[in-house]
Amino acid sequence: MAVPLDQLPKEAFREIRSRKWLSFFVFLAVSFGTLVVGAFWPQQFTSRSVIYVDDQNIIRPLMDGSALTTKVKDHVASVEEVMLSRRVLTRLAEMEDIWGAVKSDAAKEGIISKVRNNVAVKKTGAPNFIEIEYKDSSAQRVFDVTRELTQLFIEETENSKREESRNAYEFVDKQVKAYQTQLQASEERLKNFLQDNVDGTAESVGSRLSGLERQIEEAELALKEAIAQRDALQSQLSGQSRVVRREVADDAYQTRIDELNKKLDSLRLIYLDSYPDIIALKQQIVELEKQRAEAVSSGGSSTRSESSFNPIYQELQSELSKALANIDTLRTRQKSLAALLEKERSRMQRIQENQAKIAELTRDYEVNKNIYDDLLKRREKARVSMRLDVEGHGLSYKIHEPSAYPLKPSGFTFRHFAMAGLFLGFLAPIGIAVAFCQVDPRVRTGSILQENTGIPVLATIPYISTPLERRIDRRRTKVILFLALVSIGVYLVYGWMRYTGVVL
Repeated sequence: MAVPLDQLPKEAFREIRSRKWLSFFVFLAVSFGTLVVGAFWPQQFTSRSVIYVDDQNIIRPLMDGSALTTKVKDHVASVEEVMLSRRVLTRLAEMEDIWGAVKSDAAKEGIISKVRNNVAVKKTGAPNFIEIEYKDSSAQRVFDVTRELTQLFIEETENSKREESRNAYEFVDKQVKAYQTQLQASEERLKNFLQDNVDGTAESVGSRLSGLERQIEEAELALKEAIAQRDALQSQLSGQSRVVRREVADDAYQTRIDELNKKLDSLRLIYLDSYPDIIALKQQIVELEKQRAEAVSSGGSSTRSESSFNPIYQELQSELSKALANIDTLRTRQKSLAALLEKERSRMQRIQENQAKIAELTRDYEVNKNIYDDLLKRREKARVSMRLDVEGHGLSYKIHEPSAYPLKPSGFTFRHFAMAGLFLGFLAPIGIAVAFCQVDPRVRTGSILQENTGIPVLATIPYISTPLERRIDRRRTKVILFLALVSIGVYLVYGWMRYTGVVL
């Protein structure tokens, strides 16, 4: 039964006393077993190097906006990714001065796996400082691997930066050439379309349409006026006779009088009325008028009828012909203007369609031009970035502390096992005795029996040994103590000799 905690030390000590030899052998087994383990425990040497991440040099603020420098958020992950890459580890595994002649691919894979498992990349206390640590059983190999691995990482990083910048520049340059070809094609399409479609602008055609519509309205008004004029002339013409008949007096007196009047008018143009010829002519005219009057009164005069074209009718007929010709002219002009108007409307429709096509071609040209201009800027930035990476500016890694040759092994050494062996040897019997007391089903104290059964315990009878048994027990104790001291002495001597290098 489980022993109470307050009585556990007493019972454990009793078990150790009753089993002295077993406790001694447990002590020997644990202490010397730990010493043997320490003797064969492989030594681990560690070498470290520190890399400084330079991402704040003077070039960066000067080239801000003109070039793109490499940016890394997690430097540890970036270093670990590059350092433990297969390309770097393969180059390391092929170094014969470190690993000797590596004949098979399996051996090379083993070296790569070993390096990956034993390399640790971590931050140090200062910012932008990264520590690379490598562990191995050989001090020389640890030093060589740490040194070469750090150097390979620096070379690989520089080559990777240059290659990345060069690839970025080549990609942008290829895109610039591609968009330059597209831009030239867009320009050619726009130029050809403008050359093939010369209908003018919408403003000019709109002005032309307005002018034609105004002229058509004026022609319609003029036509209406001409029709009204024609109708008026036709109405007037219908009231006139084509031929006019008149009665003409066949009178010699009148003829003579007319001749004398003409002669009188001619003389008056030259002379005054007091001129004798003028006075004589006036007297002759008066005499002839008297004679004509007498002849008329006596019935001696005669008349005759004459037919002639009516001058008013002829004039109206001429005006009507002009009006009809004007009407025909206005109608012809109206049809011509309508045809021109329809033509201009078709032209306007073509211009609208062309404007939509021109807008599409222009939009395509502008998009290509904007992208092309942006790519030109990016190409120049990529060119400067490539030069920065080639010359080692921008983000760079520098060896701050090179790897040092390890003079002492790291981790658990033989000294640690030697110091722990004696301590564990003393603790092992005690621990076993305590555990045995807790799992032993026997009743060791009366209080446990009373507690578990409820029956009161009146008294306990201790074990009483005889004098012979006591003498034998004392003799056995002395022998065990002697052997324990001898064992401890051997233990300490061997540990000292192994630590000083006398024994390997």
